[in-house]
Amino acid sequence: MSAERPLSRRGSILVGIVCAAVGVAIVLVAFFASPEKFQAPRWVVGCAGGAFLFFGGYTAALYALGYDPQRSEQTLPSPLVQLAVFVPGMLCLAAPFHWVAFGPGPRQFSTTASIPFLTVHKTGGSMGGRIAFGIGALLMDAILIGSVVRLVRQMRQPSGDAALERLDGS
Repeated sequence: MSAERPLSRRGSILVGIVCAAVGVAIVLVAFFASPEKFQAPRWVVGCAGGAFLFFGGYTAALYALGYDPQRSEQTLPSPLVQLAVFVPGMLCLAAPFHWVAFGPGPRQFSTTASIPFLTVHKTGGSMGGRIAFGIGALLMDAILIGSVVRLVRQMRQPSGDAALERLDGS
């Protein structure tokens, strides 16, 4: 059994850069690929790429600026900076789920389950897939709202040093 070890700082930066580059590639495809290649509006594809770009770029920048997971409270950027990246990134990530679940037009879904020596493939109606994507979309909305509330509360609280000075009576 191998012990888990965290990804190094350089490794984290590299993963962030690769994710951001994949995001750029997806956004470029959304803008420049021929329309017959798409089964979704271009903006939906662009949003998916935008999520990779936001979160990959943020990860690379965060680690490049000295983020340490062992001291996350001291090394994370301010809640305002976190909000500025997290909100558009989550909106981009959630948009394709919302479009699949609630957008107009027909959808096609298939399910495949495999175990050794047996594979089952099923094609079904659009309702089951829309429900699954709808649940995913609503969960992402809940994560977004909960995170925004937490970060706004952090912004409204006095910093740790100022709070300690008030308690000491200084």
